[in-house]
Amino acid sequence: MKKLLLGALLLLSMSVFAQDTFVKKYTSMVSKKEDVLQPWERVNVTVVFNAKGSKDIVFYYSTGNTRTFHQITDVTEGKTEDGQGYQFVHCVDQDGNRVGVQLFNDDTCLRILIAKGYMVEFHND
Repeated sequence: MKKLLLGALLLLSMSVFAQDTFVKKYTSMVSKKEDVLQPWERVNVTVVFNAKGSKDIVFYYSTGNTRTFHQITDVTEGKTEDGQGYQFVHCVDQDGNRVGVQLFNDDTCLRILIAKGYMVEFHND
């Protein structure tokens, strides 16, 4: 029984550490409210994926503000209609709101899908 428990704990610890932490930086953003694109904004945002070995995605803004999203689904991969590859997860933000986070494989865009007609997109210009 001890060997089984030890094996399960070892497997669990390996899966937790298999989540590699990585960082992306973005310099501009655009949002959509009620299906209307808002003006582009210059920003300085650092995004840490799998922060501290968790499934958290943490946004660090140059203003000192942070925003945390906790991943609640596995990562799925897909392609847009024009062939751009991406990874997608559902998350819960720190206020309990469910959102989708879409990270594009070309390393230039991260999109947060908030609700129908609402989203925020970060770019690395």
